[in-house]
Amino acid sequence: MARTSLKPGTFAALIIAADAFWRRLSRFLLLAAGWGVMFLGIMVAVDVLARYLLGRNLGGVDEIAGYIFAIGISWSLAEGFYARSHVRIDFLYQRFPLALRTGLDMLALIALLLLAGFLIFSGWIVVSGSWARASRSASSLQIPLIIPQAAWLLGFVVFLVALALSAIRALLELAHGDLNQVNRQLGVMTPVEEAEDAVKSGGLG
Repeated sequence: MARTSLKPGTFAALIIAADAFWRRLSRFLLLAAGWGVMFLGIMVAVDVLARYLLGRNLGGVDEIAGYIFAIGISWSLAEGFYARSHVRIDFLYQRFPLALRTGLDMLALIALLLLAGFLIFSGWIVVSGSWARASRSASSLQIPLIIPQAAWLLGFVVFLVALALSAIRALLELAHGDLNQVNRQLGVMTPVEEAEDAVKSGGLG
């Protein structure tokens, strides 16, 4: 769970609990996306061996790869946000005073919320269209497109909810005047934080 200075009020406690659950869900989706890529690697290896030994391939690997990559990207967005790994231009950011950095962090969060909303809107048009037409893939697999497209759209929804919960938490922190906590939650990682994160990820911490 992310650190917080919020007092355990009813609404604040609810938001903190929801945010903690959503972080676990986001991590699960990220791991699932990673396992999907590993599965795809095995499929490609088997396909290459079948082509070499039997003179024919499995069929449909390219199509499945497209689904896995699209779903994997959308399922990784929320965890990428929580890990503060989305690309930010920080050439001058660290030189700004805390109040200005906090304002920029909130502005970046609003921009991400607008982006997530646009992705969901566009994704829903695609998914609802496939559902209405009962569309299937044009390959021999004849996969109902609603299945991979719905999984793809799910990642955007999880991303939007993660952003919304973080926005509410940030506003609550701002109401308590804790700019440092908002910066720790939303700000660009400092070199020291990046080094600490690398050590923890490497199992050295």
